[in-house]
Amino acid sequence: MSPGIANGNCMIGAILTTFLFALSAISGQRTAFTFGALHGNFWRLVMASAALVLLTLSLYPESLHPRTFGWLFFSGLIGFGMGDVALFMAYERLGSRLTILINFCLAPVFAAVAEYFWLGTVIAPPRLLAAAVVLTGVALALCGRTTSTRRHGSVKIGAAAAVVAGLGQGLGAVISRHAHEVEANLGLEINGISEACQRVLAGLLVAFLTVLFIRRPARLKIPGHEAPSRKAALLWLAAAALAGPVVGVSCFQWALESLESAIVLAIVSTTPILLMPLAWLTEKDKPAWLSVVGGVVAVAGVVWLQMIKSA
Repeated sequence: MSPGIANGNCMIGAILTTFLFALSAISGQRTAFTFGALHGNFWRLVMASAALVLLTLSLYPESLHPRTFGWLFFSGLIGFGMGDVALFMAYERLGSRLTILINFCLAPVFAAVAEYFWLGTVIAPPRLLAAAVVLTGVALALCGRTTSTRRHGSVKIGAAAAVVAGLGQGLGAVISRHAHEVEANLGLEINGISEACQRVLAGLLVAFLTVLFIRRPARLKIPGHEAPSRKAALLWLAAAALAGPVVGVSCFQWALESLESAIVLAIVSTTPILLMPLAWLTEKDKPAWLSVVGGVVAVAGVVWLQMIKSA
């Protein structure tokens, strides 16, 4: 296959990842609304773990190595563990649109800071300016009113949870990068599905502990909203499990095979923009113009940040 065709195919993978991550956000919000944040996240990771373990043991059993497993598991504790618990708590309170905007746009900023302190990566002035653009956009988006009919609880707590989710995703990405360095030093090539499996198992452990020790109703009872049918609830749960950790991550790894990571991340970072009309349709979350402008500014800042990183 020629490089041009390979790049074109991987571009399709990046675009599919964007759509799948948007679907994961919509279905994750519905799952949090139906089952409650903690229980919804737990059962989502149970389904995702089962699928990923089956795929890994069937197709890539040789990819499990104790040296890399430790770092990938640690990455999962932070990213899929702490990050996703906070993500689902934010879904309940902010809806999918604002949650994903804060999470996706702040994660690269946190990752840049973590790389500076841990890996010694220098933060050049243009990257600092791009980070400031991201923060400005997120602030504007939060100032806009929300009309979501599927939101419950404190907006401030939801915003704080979304920030923590972004922190978890950013730190998890940096730790995964270190795992890749260990992998390269050992002369290994670990498949993306196997990496996702090892990280998701750690997230499942954290999700189980939160359900075990934090006592709260499985589902929040919100006046005026009827619980969906069992079939609909299971379909949303399956979509949340497969669209993100399983198929979404697989398409993401596919895109990275021939495209620069900065290009892939720049494409995937447009997920919050794609999510705006979807949230409007599914959650009746019509954003104010200030929120739309803030979202566009934040995403533009993330794209700029990734472009600077690749320069």
